[in-house]
Amino acid sequence: MILRRRMWINMIFKKKFRNLSLMHKLLLSYTLLTIIPVALLGFFIYTAYTKAAEEQIGALVPQMLEQASQQIDRNVQDVTNMPERLYQSQQMIEILRQDSFQLHAEAMQQQYTMERYLSSSFLHSSSSDLLGVFVFSKNRVFAAAAKNYSGFSKDEAAVYGQSLELEKGSMILLPQDTNLVFENNADYLLIGVPLQDRDNQEYLGTMFLALDVSFVDRITGTFKEHNAARIMLLEKESGRIAYDSKKEKSDQVVPDDRYPIENGSFLQDGKLVGITPAIQQEYALIYEIPTEKLFAKQQQTRTISIVLFLLFIIFSVCLYTFVAYNVSQPIKRLIDNMRSVQGGKFQQTLPVTKQDEVGRLTESYNHMIVEIRDLIQKNYMIRLKQQEAELYALQTQINPHFIFNTLETINYAVEAGEQEEVINIITTLGRMLRYSLDNGVKFVSLKEEIRHVEDFLSIQQFRFYDRLTWKTDYPEISTDVQVPKFILQPIVENSIKYGLETKTSIHIDIKIHHTPDMLILTIKDDGPGFDPTVKTELEEELSLEPGITSKSAHYGLSNVANRIKMLYGNNYGVSLENNQKGATVRLYLPFRHVSERGSLDAEFTNHDRRG
Repeated sequence: MILRRRMWINMIFKKKFRNLSLMHKLLLSYTLLTIIPVALLGFFIYTAYTKAAEEQIGALVPQMLEQASQQIDRNVQDVTNMPERLYQSQQMIEILRQDSFQLHAEAMQQQYTMERYLSSSFLHSSSSDLLGVFVFSKNRVFAAAAKNYSGFSKDEAAVYGQSLELEKGSMILLPQDTNLVFENNADYLLIGVPLQDRDNQEYLGTMFLALDVSFVDRITGTFKEHNAARIMLLEKESGRIAYDSKKEKSDQVVPDDRYPIENGSFLQDGKLVGITPAIQQEYALIYEIPTEKLFAKQQQTRTISIVLFLLFIIFSVCLYTFVAYNVSQPIKRLIDNMRSVQGGKFQQTLPVTKQDEVGRLTESYNHMIVEIRDLIQKNYMIRLKQQEAELYALQTQINPHFIFNTLETINYAVEAGEQEEVINIITTLGRMLRYSLDNGVKFVSLKEEIRHVEDFLSIQQFRFYDRLTWKTDYPEISTDVQVPKFILQPIVENSIKYGLETKTSIHIDIKIHHTPDMLILTIKDDGPGFDPTVKTELEEELSLEPGITSKSAHYGLSNVANRIKMLYGNNYGVSLENNQKGATVRLYLPFRHVSERGSLDAEFTNHDRRG
């Protein structure tokens, strides 16, 4: 079974390979034998190199983080031990032992003495990482700060002080836990340490030391690509961020599943993440760096290798293509021209440069093209005559129903004794018949076409009285512009027909304007508008190539659009739209004056003669 399947696959591959062009066969062979093996070899080498680098860096990051974590612990421990300095001054201990109820002057003096000592002993003589020192004792708060601050009331300090008094140990608070805010929103760890009177073992108060957490950034500053990395201190129990080197604290609480391990490194979302416990195991020191930054040199090496490989491929392919081109070009050129013939292009023949088999095939091809071209020319002229004959018959006909209705209107007017109205109707009808029977003219001035449609509307108004009103609006400069004959009446006739079927009255506006190159005729009515389905069908029909459309209920509109496209090309035609109170039809024609009309009439006359 497996052998039969392999034989079937080989047979399909051989069949497809045989059907390829000669040029493609040569290039495919070169690709399979040269390009693909070289590319695979380079890919495997780069993958092995990158994997080894990732493993090496992945093992190195936790070691660096461990060293940084130990140093962070030492810094925090050093700050935790700082309250010992307070015991070096008996005067400060005496101030803390005294009751808060005392004279104001004495209280202010003690405040000044204590805060001066805190500033000189803790801020000026110690690490610059301290933002401030606060001592709460017996409803008093003594403070010294390196930066301006706000918040941290007595009540808040009392709550944490009582907690420390009961626990007999230190605590670490985050900015989210207190109201204390330093200038520029500096991040800090607020370390609280209880103060005991060592002589009588009584609780004196609590010292709070605000440690600037940016020292973490200084400790980790030796890491590789430090500026591109993100360093964080994360409180493990609550998931809150204590420090973020990128200041990206939009999510104050980190989800539990974001860091699945407590110590080590892993890849996550295109980043190398290292994590290790810090500050007495209560926090986690996290190091995140995009792999693209971490492996920038490897990527640079990869880019250079790819560029060199591509240059080699381009050079070799160009050379190989040149050789294959000279072998396959004569056959390819003949095939391309045959495809052009399939697309309807019969104008180009091929030069015969060789007398071999390809040259004789080219001679036969050229002879075939000439024969097809002559046959198409004959069929085209026959088709053109048929189209012109049908168009001429359509544009010269007057709807028999219109004549019958007009005669009925004349009859009613005679019976009613309206002699003047009868004369006007007969005069107008005669002018319309004379306009229709002017067989030698296919183009007229816009003024003549407007006069004809106004005659048509006048007769219809005699018939429908107040049910039909109309208005024409056009600039005088447009009246000597040439247009095809009978392009307005079919549109106006449709407006009256479909408008009065559903409404008691209808108003038609005919407006004409132009641009330097385009004449636009707008017929707008307040009838029911186009039914959406009918409008879609009409627009599909109007978008077809010029030709004779099928005789349907909308043949008059299709005929007008067809004639415009046949006369002027696909850049002109008819558009439809529904307005708020009816339908709008626009005709787009070239802006040509009557003096230019003779050339078009002559062109159609020459077609008739050639036919």
